[in-house]
Amino acid sequence: MAIILIIGILGGFMHILSFFTPILYSNVAGEYKIYEIENEIKFLDIEIHAVNFEIETSNDSNFRVESNYKYLEVREKENKLIIKDKKDFHFSRNSNVVLKLYIPENATFEEVEIKTGAGETNLETLHAKCVDMQFGAGKAILNNVSVSENAFLEAGVGKLIIKDSTFCNLDLDMGVGNLEFTGTLLGRNFLKMGVGSSQINLSGSLDNYSLDIEKGLGDIYVGDDNFIDNTKLGQGDRKVYFEGGIGSVNIDFSD
Repeated sequence: MAIILIIGILGGFMHILSFFTPILYSNVAGEYKIYEIENEIKFLDIEIHAVNFEIETSNDSNFRVESNYKYLEVREKENKLIIKDKKDFHFSRNSNVVLKLYIPENATFEEVEIKTGAGETNLETLHAKCVDMQFGAGKAILNNVSVSENAFLEAGVGKLIIKDSTFCNLDLDMGVGNLEFTGTLLGRNFLKMGVGSSQINLSGSLDNYSLDIEKGLGDIYVGDDNFIDNTKLGQGDRKVYFEGGIGSVNIDFSD
């Protein structure tokens, strides 16, 4: 628990420091470009530092990248799309610097890797077998995300919102910030909280799940019941191992 607190303090300090050190900021906005993708993409490899990132559904059957980020590298390697930041880590106050990835509505990826630095992330309608997502500083929103085999999510500093999504074998590691989750968990799932409150709304009822809860510092509610000690609930086949951090937790069910 001491480690969580130290990480939380350091993460929050660095996030606050970024707003008071304008000498670190650089102008990274450039000409708005459109990158047409030729191949059918099954793998995504994305790593950016200080860009607002969005995934949206395209209005046709093609993949497309749009951005006004000056230092962006976009390339294809067979059925893998690689999007990289050519600049070392930096801060940017320009909230208009954006990276947009348009994907076909029926696209399903074998593997998705996403690493972001500072900036907001908004992922809309993404289907994959495996995902590895690491978010830096800033709010991240995942809406209608479906992962059928394995998922790893790591949040840094900022709010993480997951809506109407389904994960199988989710490994979630929160940093400093609140969590809002609405959706379905299948298989074996490990949720490790950091510093911040959590609201988790699971589809189905407690009968569908088996909860193994390790309490942290803060109130933890499952439905209307407040648990002051570690507890195990339910006997369903959807396993959820929950490790509390620093902050209140509410776990509710749709049924």
